[in-house]
Amino acid sequence: MKHGFRFPRFRDWLWLAALALSVDSIFAATNLPPRYLALGPMLGEVSPGEARIWAKASGRAVLTAKLSENDNLENVVAEAETSLLPAADYMGHVRLTGLKPATRYFYRLDLNGVPAMLPPYPSFTTAPEPGTRGRQRICFVSCVGRTAADPAAAWADMAERAPFDLLLMLGDNHYADTTGAGGQRECYAEQRRLAGFRDVTRRVPVLAIWDDHDYGPNNSDGTASGKQLSLRTFKEHWANPAYGQEDDPGVYFKFTRGDVDFFMLDVRYNRSPNHSADDPPGTKTMLGKKQLAWFKRELAASRATVKLVASGSEWQPAGHIDSWTSFARERDEIFAWIETNALQGVILLSGDRHFTGGYHIRGKLIEFTSGPLGAKNYATKNLPGMFYNEGAGKLYSVLEIDTGAAEPQVTLEVYRAGEGLIHRQPFSWAQVNGREPIPLLNR
Repeated sequence: MKHGFRFPRFRDWLWLAALALSVDSIFAATNLPPRYLALGPMLGEVSPGEARIWAKASGRAVLTAKLSENDNLENVVAEAETSLLPAADYMGHVRLTGLKPATRYFYRLDLNGVPAMLPPYPSFTTAPEPGTRGRQRICFVSCVGRTAADPAAAWADMAERAPFDLLLMLGDNHYADTTGAGGQRECYAEQRRLAGFRDVTRRVPVLAIWDDHDYGPNNSDGTASGKQLSLRTFKEHWANPAYGQEDDPGVYFKFTRGDVDFFMLDVRYNRSPNHSADDPPGTKTMLGKKQLAWFKRELAASRATVKLVASGSEWQPAGHIDSWTSFARERDEIFAWIETNALQGVILLSGDRHFTGGYHIRGKLIEFTSGPLGAKNYATKNLPGMFYNEGAGKLYSVLEIDTGAAEPQVTLEVYRAGEGLIHRQPFSWAQVNGREPIPLLNR
């Protein structure tokens, strides 16, 4: 029969099956809930050969990052993806590898294969190779504030006025005052919705440690209930290169950028209570035995000209109860160890104090304390060893380091929101290393 029924051949069945699968795929794709970037993008670690980019989606999604040396994103040279899942509140970061040092890359984020950003695309520059001498500008801040309104002016000022290569957040990055994930996530989100924050962190690498308010309750320590949950929540929100050691949890880590080594310390997770006695002798600790051993080992191994050591708590001897003042034995052990090993180029960074100050500790080590970015100011009288003291306004600091000159150069810049640069002070290499005095303030 010319017009009768013909039973489908095998290849016809294959074609029909493929068509059905295609229709199912199209149906599934068109019925996916639309996703958008609820927060981010935010740059994390950017090394000579790698970059981490953090984001939070509006729901479950696959986050993909694409890099190119062209601003229109032609010729994608690196791509990576990760799943953003409910357990982490749909946030996470991608890690892109195989990059070239000291190279500018443009990037775009996709969610479920759909572009989540429009041009012009943001860009960043990878770090120089370790040991490369040259000039770097490092911004460091603390004490962000309790509401988004508190640091808004400072973030806007930072985005507009002060070009820098790296941003270090030294604690009190929010004021949830709890180890609970819900309260912390809410505070992080409120801060990260700020236009100034988004502008700065989409183009400048940002790395962070914590202090008491973003770790747990005020003045909290290693006895805080729920600290494991607080650590998990911190990891969700930052794209740091590492978090403590395999056998010693925490937020501490080390990284290198050119001729500068950075030692980011955790002064909360293993901290003894401030009021506890050092009994038996040698047991009261800010860092814990394993972090202290790691810090000494890594600092001694450093071949960088400048070594920046960051702590949420202030180092100088005339601090308040919630600082290294309450841990004088361990602090003095560290200082003596640095001196005994003749380590050069060590500079201390800190936050927490709600004012900005500079100290020449015992005429040997320089410490810079930066704050507050948004929290309430607590001005102080001039303290022993203090060469700079500013307690008014919302403040942030930039340390300019140039190791390319015959003698390394270090300069402190202090900025106030709404005014810009209010203080600039260079330091000789002899002052950095305690061989020349720094003029101190009158008490």
